[in-house]
Amino acid sequence: MKDLLQSTKQRKTPVKGAADRKFGNMDYLFKLSDPITRTILASAAILPSHPRIIQGEGEDGIAQFCHVSDLDISKIKDWLAKEYPDISPIFAPINKARKALSLGSAYPTLGYDTTLPHHRPDSRACEYLPTQDQFPVWYFFYGTLGNSSFLNELFGLPPEEDRALVPALIYGGKLKTWGGKYNALIDDDPESRVDGWAYEVVSQEQEHALCMYETARYEVVRVEIKLDGHSGGRFVKGCAFRFAGERGELD
Repeated sequence: MKDLLQSTKQRKTPVKGAADRKFGNMDYLFKLSDPITRTILASAAILPSHPRIIQGEGEDGIAQFCHVSDLDISKIKDWLAKEYPDISPIFAPINKARKALSLGSAYPTLGYDTTLPHHRPDSRACEYLPTQDQFPVWYFFYGTLGNSSFLNELFGLPPEEDRALVPALIYGGKLKTWGGKYNALIDDDPESRVDGWAYEVVSQEQEHALCMYETARYEVVRVEIKLDGHSGGRFVKGCAFRFAGERGELD
């Protein structure tokens, strides 16, 4: 996989709509420079003990970048202003759908408000699937991604490696449009049904390509998928891309 910084600047696959965002949910690359290291950030309780580090090309050659969320930025800026006031932080936005599946709760799940008391876990023994780094993992597609030729192009697969899309449906959401033409899956009543396709994503590289295509306008959420292509149908725990913008942007 090419480094993530480079892929935010020069994309080889088609994208959906503009990158402008008026809401949270975007991830960033924070450029590390002496004396700031990920160890210092972790020891200052600014970031987790093992933040993800990505190497890429900066203006001054090879540089290291720390993967941070929009929620981390204000903490980093405040901390730098106190400890290193002469350093001007550099944050590069990553126009990529965020995936942040909780290990200890069902968050985020399509059509399911995990903040409600009766939806909170009643036991630490509960296992919420799929997990953040689980592969292979089923994805529910609607719109352009429900096309096997397009997926082959997106993943860089030859035609002979074509993997079948399975007719599928989900509940708890509905489709709207934004920008006059882009499909947007949003939360709805538990009985609300959406028809589409299911695809088994086999690697992090494939998932990365999907998230880059969907852009930061979307986020990965958990959803139960019914695979109609199987005899009698069966349900699997999978993921889908939910619209991450404001409802007022939708048609």
